[in-house]
Amino acid sequence: MRAGLLVASAGDAVGASSADWTSECSLTYPVRVQQDEEQTGPPRAERRPARARPLSREDRREAIALATIPLLERHGAQVTTRQIAQAAGVAEGTLFRAFDDKFELLLTAARRVVEPTSTVAAIAALPDAGSLEGEIAQVAEQLGGTARRFRRVMVAVHGILASEEGRHVAAARRARGTGPEEHGHGRFRHGRGDQLRAMAVIRDAIAARIAPYAGDLRVDPEIAVQLLSAMILGQGPPGPAAQDEVDPRTLVDVLLHGIAR
Repeated sequence: MRAGLLVASAGDAVGASSADWTSECSLTYPVRVQQDEEQTGPPRAERRPARARPLSREDRREAIALATIPLLERHGAQVTTRQIAQAAGVAEGTLFRAFDDKFELLLTAARRVVEPTSTVAAIAALPDAGSLEGEIAQVAEQLGGTARRFRRVMVAVHGILASEEGRHVAAARRARGTGPEEHGHGRFRHGRGDQLRAMAVIRDAIAARIAPYAGDLRVDPEIAVQLLSAMILGQGPPGPAAQDEVDPRTLVDVLLHGIAR
């Protein structure tokens, strides 16, 4: 091959025993040419790995919604689309090809928090604690994290819906004949049934964890799960702060041994 057709790679060190070369064709086609000083045959071409298949619109929506949840927890109603795009690893314009507007995006993310799938999977993946108290303690820790996330996101959602921008978007949707009900806002506001069903699924997952220790309980395992859930989910203010929350291990100790000396 004529030397005039080869350009030394910028990363090559002077005096190295071998050199990597990039052909002129590689400026257009994904082909890399390597040549060794002792090589007598033709240069070997190596194709670059094929690009990953792009996500479908539904998969993209799911990925963006999941990336938005921690931002809703951290920033509340003030989260920006720029922050969401950075967290999701996409261009800001991609958000609006996946969602009609910022509010559909945020409410979709909030609905993901209500869904029990990730919480149930996390509970099932907990290691074997080896005792009733150990099982309830680690379940309480996991459930407490879920409760905090839910409260923070709900506060953010209500702030979004009540904001001036939120009311403006709702009015614009109604004017176009595509009001909140058609885009999930109404479904989220009236999602009490979804929340109850999600909680029932989570309670079943907890019951499965403590079932092997049913003989150590004075009450039916289902009753024990209801009490634990009520103690964990019923505490704490609805806002982002968690200063008033009781430590899960303290709750477990009280649940198992009572409050009397």
